[in-house]
Amino acid sequence: MTDTPHRRRPTWLPLAAAIGFVVLVVSLFTVAAPVTAVYYAVPVALAMLVSAVLAGSIGIAPFLPRTAAVAHLLGLAALGFVTAPSPTGPWPIPVTGIIGLSMLLVVLGVRSTWRTTAVVWAAAAVLPLFLVAVTPDRWDRPDVWATSFVVSAGDTLILAAAAVVIGQRRSIRQELVAARRDVELEQARRRSVEERSRIARELHDVVAHSMSVVHMQAESAPYRVADLPQEARAEFAAIAETSRTALREMRQLLGTLRGDADAERAPQPRLTDLPALVQATRAAGIPVDLRVDELRGDDDVVDRLAQLTAYRVVQEALGNVARHAPGASTVVTVGRHGSALRVEVANDAPPSGTVPAAPPDDGGYGLAGMRERVAALGGTIEHGPTADGGFTVVVTLPVREPAADGRTR
Repeated sequence: MTDTPHRRRPTWLPLAAAIGFVVLVVSLFTVAAPVTAVYYAVPVALAMLVSAVLAGSIGIAPFLPRTAAVAHLLGLAALGFVTAPSPTGPWPIPVTGIIGLSMLLVVLGVRSTWRTTAVVWAAAAVLPLFLVAVTPDRWDRPDVWATSFVVSAGDTLILAAAAVVIGQRRSIRQELVAARRDVELEQARRRSVEERSRIARELHDVVAHSMSVVHMQAESAPYRVADLPQEARAEFAAIAETSRTALREMRQLLGTLRGDADAERAPQPRLTDLPALVQATRAAGIPVDLRVDELRGDDDVVDRLAQLTAYRVVQEALGNVARHAPGASTVVTVGRHGSALRVEVANDAPPSGTVPAAPPDDGGYGLAGMRERVAALGGTIEHGPTADGGFTVVVTLPVREPAADGRTR
């Protein structure tokens, strides 16, 4: 089933409707004031005041419907009283009053609830009878007040009913639009969950299985190979430990991607974990020197997000050294400089006669991943080869001191 395209309203339509509404309100005032003053012999100032109340209440009805309704009914009552001494008709609701009341009921029916519209109509219908009851000298002219009562009540009832139908249709349309938007958001959320599950499956199939094989081979090598030197045993143990760590982080990542409620929430690496990372890299045959300056305690100085980003940068940089410059001397420097955390990983050219470097990754996402992490914190990254054949990565991260509850300020 295909979706039916929606016809969008022109952008100028609301503005045109607002302008038209204002013109009607002003026109009502300019007509009602002279008619009331001349036809019913009401003083000009009083006629303008009553007409302004009636027209103004219609103008504020879209924004304050109940206040506008009360003000308009009071204005109609005042209009009936000030026009009572005049023997002319129609009375007690003049023609301009019927037009104004009709406009008010239309606005209420479209912009307010049907209950409010019904209450206002009923009050306006009873109002002529009340005015006749408090003006006994008008009882002898039933043709005047009865005609006004029937015409005003009948016409306004028809217009109010039509406005309520339009208002209900408008309300239903808005509810349908909101429901459709909720459905689209839910569909987008479901597609996101499905995509995350697909990525988790791909990661499991591509990475987790291979890492498990590496771990098993590293663990079993000392038992399968006879007369294995002690250095080789230590290296296989380091490989097994590194693969176990990678598998543990992979399981945590897969659980997060799948949205598992019971996914492992292992603590994220911090600056205090850098020595262990450097030690594992040394066990892989890469001489690494770690220099940590001006940090008295990671939790007291640097927020956790910056610590995690710094750790991942060092991890990725050391991984690049292992792949592209095996055996190269490397220096990792981490220090606080003012309100910034500076991380530098610099390696020399690989010594001659070492194992050839691994070919570059097809994707080349190592440095791109660093840039994304650093940019997310508003930091800077510089990287490139050195004159002696080495490579340097320098990252500067703005840091914020953590609050007492662990959150950054």
